[in-house]
Formats: sequence, structure tokens, C-alpha cells
Amino acid sequence: EAQHCQRIPQVGTGIAECYEFTIPANGQSQFPAVPDGSVDLVFGMSKQDVRLFIGGTVLQMKQWCFDPGRTDFGVRVQPGKIAYSNKVTTVSNTYAWEIQTEEYGEGLAEKIATADSLQARSQLFLQTYLQQFPESTDPRHNLDRYVRRRIYETKGTIGIQNLAEETGYSACYLRRVFEQIHGISPKLFERFIRFQNMLYLMEQQEWQSQRMDALCFESGYYDQSHMMKDFKRFAGRTPEQYRKFRLHPEE
Repeated sequence: EAQHCQRIPQVGTGIAECYEFTIPANGQSQFPAVPDGSVDLVFGMSKQDVRLFIGGTVLQMKQWCFDPGRTDFGVRVQPGKIAYSNKVTTVSNTYAWEIQTEEYGEGLAEKIATADSLQARSQLFLQTYLQQFPESTDPRHNLDRYVRRRIYETKGTIGIQNLAEETGYSACYLRRVFEQIHGISPKLFERFIRFQNMLYLMEQQEWQSQRMDALCFESGYYDQSHMMKDFKRFAGRTPEQYRKFRLHPEE
């Protein structure tokens, strides 16, 4: 399993968190990735070299393979916030795609590899990233930010027609803009949000003994059948199996 796991949440504009872990030379190198709409950049560091991977959101639970014997520094970018270089234009529905280490700053990978802490690596990345990719002023991104905010506020239950009425744009235009930025539809993104709501509640002490139907409705689902279908697809196991795993991971 991964060792020396650390994370720093909400590092800067558009960055959900930075994290770091080490895979021993003889350790497990596969870890599950579940849908959340975010994009990850992962620098895999060893004494010999640095490899850079980019992973878009997955549409169901998939295994992300990491090289044993490396320390991995990762940056999780919030939905709609990733900036692409000239060669990397989209990563929707992909994961663990290796790209050139220079794509996000000349010499950045080497500087990150020689930094002595997660904090130092995070600061190095953020400084370079914001200099190269200032926040977009494209009106489509402003519209996307509003749509995502409303989806978060309603726990993934607001309909596209409601969003059209609120924004004054047609439902067709909203879908097109959202898909251009995220590579997925607003409806699918809402399913991701309900699923993530469910995962969050299952981690909270006061909800760990609650019935599944209570968790279901609090997460934004209308009925248990839809929740069960999404959860099994996105997590690769049923809610009860996931709950049991979180309580007793060694079993």
C-alpha cells in the first residue's frame, strides 16, 4: 500500500488539493479512481527520472496504475478549472495518460522532484501554473461557473430547464458549453455530485449508523434504486460493501 500519505486542501484558485504518497518497490501499484469531475496531474518521481501523468474524470470506477518505487506528487484541479497546454487539449474520460514533463512549465518537474516537502512542491506548482495559465475571462467559463455552483447548491438535483430559465440561455446552449469545457453532460455531472455527496456522508460519524434510505435522500437521490445503480457503477461496489470496507479495510 501507499506510504507517507499527505495532503494539503484548497491550495489556491481552482486547486482542490495537493497530495503526496510513496509506492514501495514491492508495493501495490493499483488504486481505484471514482468519478468526481476533477482532473489530476501526477508527477511520479524517482532517483532516475520524473514522469508526468494527467487523468481526466472517469465515468465509472477504474484502477489507476502507479509505478512501484516512486514518490508521487499530485495536484487535483477542480471541475472546469484545468488549463491545457497547446499539446494537451482535453482529457475527458481518460486517466493515467503520460505527457511531456515540460507541458506545465519548463524545468518544473525537476524542481518539484528536488523540493524537500509537500508544501514546497505545492508552492512551486501553483506559482508556475498561475503564471502560465491565468484564470480565463471567456464568458463561457463564467456561465459554466454559475451552472456548477447551482448544481453544487442543489446537491445535483436542479434540472437543465431550471438552469435555462435562471440564465436566459437555451438548454441546448448550456449543454454544449458544459460539454465543451468538461467533456461530459450537465446531467452526468449531477450524477457525480450526488454520488460524491453520498461518499461524504458515509465518512461522517453521525451518518455511519444511518439507514441507506436516509443517506439516499440526504445525498440528493429521489429513490434507492437510482442510488444503488449509480453507486455500484461509480464505486465498483454496493453502498453496504463500501461502508463495510471503510469500517474494516483490513478484512
